[in-house]
Amino acid sequence: MTSFAKTAGLAGILVAAFATVTPELKADPLHTAVREGQAVTTELGPNASAITYWASGASEGWCVVTTVDTVIEQNGDTEKHAVVRFSSVLLPGQSQLISVPFPIGEQQQVLRIRRLGDQIEVARIGGPA
Repeated sequence: MTSFAKTAGLAGILVAAFATVTPELKADPLHTAVREGQAVTTELGPNASAITYWASGASEGWCVVTTVDTVIEQNGDTEKHAVVRFSSVLLPGQSQLISVPFPIGEQQQVLRIRRLGDQIEVARIGGPA
């Protein structure tokens, strides 16, 4: 029993150390400011995720690219995916909403991408039920 107590104590210290040293690990996974060229992954549900990145340089705005991967069929060791790529140019204050199909009775998850001044914000928000 003493070995278990030492292991549990060490695990608690490691968790506290990670929480103190790497505050980005505590960041809310539903809301993320994204740096230019940085890809961010957002879970949109149990079978869907999105990868978003952006680049400045377009004179008319910033180019934001999002690729959504949805698992549409799982049979043992094989999966079938539906992959869709969205590209948009956002000016300050503009936003884009992306959603995926969802089961009846569950709340739809919507990915909101918006340009706030000199940054892009990616947030998963609940859609209409």
